[in-house]
Amino acid sequence: MADTVLDEHGVEEAEISLTFVGRDLIRRLNSRYLGRSGMTDVIAFGLSEPGEPDGPLVGDIYICVPRAASQARRLGLSLESELIRLAAHGLLHVLGYDHENTNEREEMFALQEALVDRFLPRVPSLS
Repeated sequence: MADTVLDEHGVEEAEISLTFVGRDLIRRLNSRYLGRSGMTDVIAFGLSEPGEPDGPLVGDIYICVPRAASQARRLGLSLESELIRLAAHGLLHVLGYDHENTNEREEMFALQEALVDRFLPRVPSLS
């Protein structure tokens, strides 16, 4: 998924890490780097050098697996689909998308859900 999305955004070189973490680490990251208390599901950091458009796209994505599992259960989804959704969300943040206002939110979440639909492995129907 990441390779395809990066290609479609014209990114030729990238270093993206995806790390699965627990509740305590996501809380610490949320507090230390975003100034927010409590747990969240995904945090993404764009780490590319400012002013270097020719350099690689660099980013770190942290996904809280217990939070993803809880959200998946609440929504009646598989854990796999929620992890793909959160990875897509984090990748979009690294690419520069945000959801600070309604228009940005609608665009980002539409892209996110399109990625989930496109890349979530489908189980063939038995009927």
